[in-house]
Amino acid sequence: MSELCSAHDGHRNLDDGLFQEVLAGSARAWLEAEGRAYLQLGSQQLEILVHPDWRGQGWGSWLLGRALQERPQITTWAYGDREETVKWLERHQFTSHRLLFKLRFEQEPPPPPDWPPGWHLKTYREEDAEAWHRLHVGLQKDPSRAWTLSRLERQLSRPETPPERFWLLWEGVHVRGYVWLKDDEIFLLALDPAARGQGVGRRLLQWAMSQSRGTWGFCDQLETVALYRKLGFTEVGRDRCLRRST
Repeated sequence: MSELCSAHDGHRNLDDGLFQEVLAGSARAWLEAEGRAYLQLGSQQLEILVHPDWRGQGWGSWLLGRALQERPQITTWAYGDREETVKWLERHQFTSHRLLFKLRFEQEPPPPPDWPPGWHLKTYREEDAEAWHRLHVGLQKDPSRAWTLSRLERQLSRPETPPERFWLLWEGVHVRGYVWLKDDEIFLLALDPAARGQGVGRRLLQWAMSQSRGTWGFCDQLETVALYRKLGFTEVGRDRCLRRST
């Protein structure tokens, strides 16, 4: 179903993390008996797929109604920021929460940057967890989006995001940023606001780009999007997150 809908719509349509929760048994999923619609339901997020041949006939609304009986306050994604999907969700009392830009760098990887004196990147180690977590939590405008240390441990255990692909940026003994690569995707990229305006963020992104060819970037902050574009990324799509709070 996922591959069929992705081919039809031209973009991905399921959240990898939520699907892993379904497989682990901490989230649930329903498939309509004839394979016309599919739903994943987690504690804070849901995903819905409707077979392209059966859209506009109420199957998505049927599954959404079932999910909202259990989770009236929840978020979901309109992948591709498709107008018809956004309007359908708005009719069910969802409101826009954030817009995620999808960017791609398809040129030759740049060389790794030089770092200013006192700055260096170091591969993540278990003893760095608390320092990373303090910075991570402090960077979140929405505290509900902050990772817990247990979530960090779960992510580190997944083969696509091993600790050797996770680096912390240090200024002396202080963690100032981090970058985590997932195959050819910049999975996480962040910089302490106190370190901005020194060209360090640009170097951090350039270093991530130097590690693979055809790098993907996903971000929802306009300043970061502007930095990606300055370094040669082009926008290839957008995903919209919507939230229902009633």
